[in-house]
Amino acid sequence: MWTPSLVLGLMLMAQTPSGSATVPLQELLPLYAKHQEQAQPAPPTDALVVKSQLKGRLTADALLVDAHFEVEVLASGNWTRVRLLQLDPDMYLTELPSLEGATVGALEGQLSLVTREPGRYAFDVSLALRPTGTGPERQVQLRFGPHVTPVPLRLEADATAFTLTEPAASGSEDSEVYPRQGVLRIGWRTAVTPKVARQVVRPPLEPSIPEARASWVSTLEGKASVRVRYALRLDREQELELELPEGHRLERVLLDSVPLIPNEKDGRLKLKVAPARFGETEASLEVVLARDLGVFHLSGRLKLALPRVSWPVGTVQGRAHFPAVFNYRREGGSMEQYEATEGEDTGLETRTPLPGKVLHFRQYLVSASAPTLELGYSVDISKSYFR
Repeated sequence: MWTPSLVLGLMLMAQTPSGSATVPLQELLPLYAKHQEQAQPAPPTDALVVKSQLKGRLTADALLVDAHFEVEVLASGNWTRVRLLQLDPDMYLTELPSLEGATVGALEGQLSLVTREPGRYAFDVSLALRPTGTGPERQVQLRFGPHVTPVPLRLEADATAFTLTEPAASGSEDSEVYPRQGVLRIGWRTAVTPKVARQVVRPPLEPSIPEARASWVSTLEGKASVRVRYALRLDREQELELELPEGHRLERVLLDSVPLIPNEKDGRLKLKVAPARFGETEASLEVVLARDLGVFHLSGRLKLALPRVSWPVGTVQGRAHFPAVFNYRREGGSMEQYEATEGEDTGLETRTPLPGKVLHFRQYLVSASAPTLELGYSVDISKSYFR
């Protein structure tokens, strides 16, 4: 409690430049702390922009800018506003940060940070600058706020799509654009679009059979099988027609090793064939037939034939495996006999060697016809003891 003597002492102290008074300690300490607070000087400025970076990227009709700012707010207890960029009519804010204790946004035509809490604030802002006019020449400008020291802008521009007119093109895709009189100005022109060469449409591929390989195998009782593999050349699904030789039965048909169910009528097969994969032009068709040649006698004749196909065939190669006890000679037909050289690939591959004598035949440029062969045979007595 204040005593009359203390009040009188304080009054005297206020009126005279010198004197003394006695005050309790618990009452003196708050008075001293308040005096210290009033004695602290105010900061020289409310806030400072300590760092700013600008990156830009050109598009056909805008300059996209990513800005990074770091602001140090020094004042406390009152509102502080930091003006960063001038917002011109053709500038659009596309992304703003969310800060704790501060707000960044448009205020009175300027991008500003507003806060009443001291501290360091680091944030990013994205904006788009659209040029005025619709001609080939484009130009934009970026003006800094009064609290930001102008800095250069790191510009990315595709040299094949844009030509810089301001500043002068540097010849590289990345360049530094420096402000002049506190303003960044960038001008560009869209490069002339090169004429696209007219796409040449390839005419449809005429289906054909570059090569066909056939194999005849017969037992001494005359049970024979015929296997023909056709190398197809085509670029889309096509219809292929085969006509079976007289006396032959169809065993199976495979397209790229996949069984097919053909449409068969009166010995004619109609097949839908296509490349194994889209974009390719090759396929493989295998046809297996069976027939009864009849029992072999001491001598006789064999009439052999292959299916007639509706596509032209470049080369037909045939290989016959017949009983080894006979000699064979060509007596007619469209296929010619020849002697295969050692190591020559002359027919269909087999996992195990086939028995009997091997004969080789071929024919070139087969179109709308069935390859045929006539063989005469007689008993081979070359190794007999009696002649």
